[in-house]
Amino acid sequence: MTAVTPKKRKESHTPLAIHQVFSLCHRHQHPVSLLAIEMADRENLSADIGASRMDTLFRRLASQLHALKRCEDLLITHGNSHTLLMVLPATPLSGGQDLARRLLARLAGTETQLDEFQVEISLRIALHGSERLENPDPQPLIETTLALLQGQVKGQVKEKINGQPLLLSKTAKQALAAPGKPVDDLVANLVTQATHKGGQALLDSLKPALSRLAECDRLKLVDHLLNLSIRLDSRLSRH
Repeated sequence: MTAVTPKKRKESHTPLAIHQVFSLCHRHQHPVSLLAIEMADRENLSADIGASRMDTLFRRLASQLHALKRCEDLLITHGNSHTLLMVLPATPLSGGQDLARRLLARLAGTETQLDEFQVEISLRIALHGSERLENPDPQPLIETTLALLQGQVKGQVKEKINGQPLLLSKTAKQALAAPGKPVDDLVANLVTQATHKGGQALLDSLKPALSRLAECDRLKLVDHLLNLSIRLDSRLSRH
């Protein structure tokens, strides 16, 4: 696999970046989500427009996806194929599903001009991952995510977003169907983290949620927390 980075850097950059992401998520037991992305009906499309134009179309798609991802996410080309893999660190499967739906909605029906051809882009996306990464080896999750696109994984489920398929692994479907934790449990957990494990543990617990916010929203949240800490004599504000 190679990352979508300048050509002279990409081969050395990719394996190290992937292992760093998985090592960090494993160390802090953060979730990680993976999206495998390809153009729908790509074999027939390639036959219509030719291999050279297909390569150009793929590069344009990769550029569009790169502009839509967060800076901490990895966008990777799988070997020499026209398949992309997006690794979302500290992102639960619900966040991966949200991003996949946004990408399908955003790019649905996008047209691009290639010489005399007006090509409409349609995507297929597969979602897999782990809510609490217990194995730092990225290969099993990557292989399963890529296999989803080929219909090779038992128990996978298909959604349709603007007529485009979103393929969910059994793991993803179970995680998305699980009920959320009650607010009281969340508060109790945060207080425990701050009291017994220190401020860094509290920050580590908050990172998955904060990573899903846009930068402007994170800054607004920081302002709200500062105002709250001034007004309230809470246990959390003392740690």
